[in-house]
Amino acid sequence: MSSIVAHASAGLTMYLCCNAQQRGSSRWAAVPFVALAVGPDLDYFAVWFFDYAADPRFSHSLPLAVGAALFVKLTLSRFVTANLKLKWLLAAGISHTLLDLLVGAHPVPLFWPLAGGVNIPAGVLPSAGSLAFDNFYLWRNLLIELGVLGPVFALLIAASGRLRFRELAGWTLLVLPAWAAFLTWSIALAR
Repeated sequence: MSSIVAHASAGLTMYLCCNAQQRGSSRWAAVPFVALAVGPDLDYFAVWFFDYAADPRFSHSLPLAVGAALFVKLTLSRFVTANLKLKWLLAAGISHTLLDLLVGAHPVPLFWPLAGGVNIPAGVLPSAGSLAFDNFYLWRNLLIELGVLGPVFALLIAASGRLRFRELAGWTLLVLPAWAAFLTWSIALAR
């Protein structure tokens, strides 16, 4: 599984992409995007408080992500004046499943209830690990994860802000070596 920091960052990225052209947007408008990106992990509360572990974790399926994004769009569009484009809400909802899939540690029930879990043979992102503040691997993996995802998220935000190609290419070439180093480090981790 990917970290909550990565999931929240993905949701915030989708909000910033959606509202890149608007100045003075309400910060509260970011909440639906972050909630869609983090939401599938709310099933952990059932595990922690009730010893109930759903198998498969259907909260991580694409149909549920699409349904949640549509629900948010239909319910909040009447009340929120901020820009809530469906494509960015869908991207926020689907980002959780995609990030967990990129870890490669466990199958993700992408097409539940139609099919079983899907996994990739080699993980691209490190696992979040045990959630303990004294866990060295948690912090190391979080650093690696942010090193891999940070430049990708920044590129998405910059591209949606309509930066000129020359500026975008310049920043991309500058950051590319560091991103490649983090990606190589992540892929080389034992799974």
